[in-house]
Amino acid sequence: MKKYISIITIAVCCITMLIGSCSKKDDATAPTTSPNGNAFIKISQFSPNFRQTFNNRDSFNIYVNNVKVNGTFLTYGSIYPSVTNLYAAVPAGPAAIKISIVGVNSLDSIVVSTINKTLTAGSYYSFIMTDSVLNTNESKQIFLQDNFVRSDTSHFTVRFVHAILNDTTGKNVDVYSTRLASNVFSNISPGTVTPFIAEPYNLIADTLIVRRAGSAFELARLSTVATAINRERAYTLVYKGTPLTTGTKPRSLIFFPNQ
Repeated sequence: MKKYISIITIAVCCITMLIGSCSKKDDATAPTTSPNGNAFIKISQFSPNFRQTFNNRDSFNIYVNNVKVNGTFLTYGSIYPSVTNLYAAVPAGPAAIKISIVGVNSLDSIVVSTINKTLTAGSYYSFIMTDSVLNTNESKQIFLQDNFVRSDTSHFTVRFVHAILNDTTGKNVDVYSTRLASNVFSNISPGTVTPFIAEPYNLIADTLIVRRAGSAFELARLSTVATAINRERAYTLVYKGTPLTTGTKPRSLIFFPNQ
């Protein structure tokens, strides 16, 4: 746990397309109350073997209680909603979350899975789809309630997701900061999502390197840039893809906002 310290200081500068001005609360900030009794959901597709898992196409739509949630169909690397909205509002209560494959002759010709959840009004949820999407254990699935709390104007928060499940050698990873010359996350196992951690606002650039746990063997890196970032926001850092460095879905480190 102590190794989580200072991740925000170095990480959130990294994805300029996800970042806005730090001088104001922009429209992308998710609401913190639900006057209409809605819950909120965010869906990301980081399952490189989705096609093999379902033995079908890897372009699909998400329905909640038979109402389509996403816009354009989702595929590997997709995150919905986008940076503009962050979460989609859905009715609270019992929810049948349906994954429906985009068909050749019709919009949704095959339902490949239905996941039943109970959503609490005003709460936020992330469905981070990995190769364990069919696991009945929510923490393995990965279907999570996002328990972030808005930080003050001098802080923001971050969590780390290890989404590469099929690396057979040295599965656990560290996240190393070249600026701090130390690990900021240590010995994180596949399928793990760390809690959101509040960290001081800072603009210092850095390079984050995913390594085999306990070694200097590099798996992926993310170079940051010195640019304006948003305070009072929450972010997710994801190690995703296949264990390989080649192909259409190579291992990589990415970043996206939650609040």
